[in-house]
Amino acid sequence: MNSLGFRSFLRRFSGSAELATQASFPQDEFEREQRQKIEELAISRTTPDFLAMERIRKVMFGTHPYANYAPTAEQVAAFTRDVLVKNYQQHYKPARALLVIVGDFTPAKMLQQISGVFEKWSGAEPPRAARPEPPKRKGRRVYMVHLPGAVQAQIITGNMAITRKHPDWLRLALANNIFGGAFNSRLVANIREQKGYTYSPRSGPVALREYGMFNVHAAVRNEVVAATLTEIFYEMDRIRSLPVNDAELTNAQNYMCGVFSLQLGTQEGVLGQLTSALLDELPDDYLETFRDRIRAMKVEDVLLAARRYFDSANTQIVVVGDQNAIGEQAALFGEVEVFDANGKSI
Repeated sequence: MNSLGFRSFLRRFSGSAELATQASFPQDEFEREQRQKIEELAISRTTPDFLAMERIRKVMFGTHPYANYAPTAEQVAAFTRDVLVKNYQQHYKPARALLVIVGDFTPAKMLQQISGVFEKWSGAEPPRAARPEPPKRKGRRVYMVHLPGAVQAQIITGNMAITRKHPDWLRLALANNIFGGAFNSRLVANIREQKGYTYSPRSGPVALREYGMFNVHAAVRNEVVAATLTEIFYEMDRIRSLPVNDAELTNAQNYMCGVFSLQLGTQEGVLGQLTSALLDELPDDYLETFRDRIRAMKVEDVLLAARRYFDSANTQIVVVGDQNAIGEQAALFGEVEVFDANGKSI
């Protein structure tokens, strides 16, 4: 980085540092953002994917803060600038901060400049409040969000899984790639290519800092809700029961390693991977050894992960759509609880 480029970077960096350490929250900007958020929420509550994600988070995490996928419009309207400032002052501390820089620079000079910008930022990390554990769900149950007149249903299934720090994480990622995490996966081949139920089914682990879950998503026509769920559980039970074949394993390994390499092909990609690894407290050699560890896995690793984390028997099911059109189909898979778009039980 030449001297002109470095000075330009420092000006932008100093501005960003000021936002992190001395945010002012002008009243007019606060009110504008508040109005925009209320409008966004009104639109979101007509969107099946949003409603499905909101409900599955509440189902899986109960009274844990992770259950709060989005605020209500009433909650946002009740926020004040003083509440925002208090939250900022309480939680934005250097002990919780992470700075990642990727580029061509002299490390010693960069560290000197960073120290100068942040030297006045102080404050100990506030104590973490005790958090309730998520509920332990046993057996399948259906949670329906009623959208009158909807001609399509949004399906999402979920069960508790693991975080990225868990030793089984890469096993789970590889198993998911074969099951439903890639375009050539079993789930896609079944309910998209063979059955034509949906265009883009997908599955994947969701790793939050304290807990993780495993989800399957599909948007389908009303008349094939039951058929789609049947095939989802068929594929889930199949990969739990029988080892995958060598070709599937090799294809998944090649795909994951190839995508990983592409993600490291730009500065932004390297930045994202480093940030993720640091935030998730992964081993220092995680990025260097990722491909080797993926290629070293066997069919037994996939079977182990599927049996541990594709919890078919205790999967929770969320369906968003018109109850009159899909209610009987949903009831085939467990006791049904119905909600409106605002999250109220009906």
